[in-house]
Amino acid sequence: MNSIVSPFVADVMLWLMYATLALAIGVTLLSVARRLSLRTKDDEIINGVPQKRVARTVAVAFAACLAVTFALGSTDAVITNGQPFTDTFWLRVTDMFIYTTIILVIGCFAGVVVSRFRS
Repeated sequence: MNSIVSPFVADVMLWLMYATLALAIGVTLLSVARRLSLRTKDDEIINGVPQKRVARTVAVAFAACLAVTFALGSTDAVITNGQPFTDTFWLRVTDMFIYTTIILVIGCFAGVVVSRFRS
């Protein structure tokens, strides 16, 4: 007999997780669309900083970071619950999020250090 038993409410929890994820994606897309529609010509340069260019550069760099870390992700099988997990797409996605998180945290620390010594 299999010693790994699924919890009674596992299906409900999975569907709630999917619904929450869909809601989060929807709210994110709506807030981005709203912000872009409310942008005025006065918002382009704030304190001498070209805000639009900075925002675009950050968005492109983040997308590039996700793409590069996805491409560099491992496809080696992982043993979970005694079973090998071999879906290469999800293995790469998992590595992508782990590596991107590490890169962003290191970038935040570097930004703090640079701004600390700059002022």
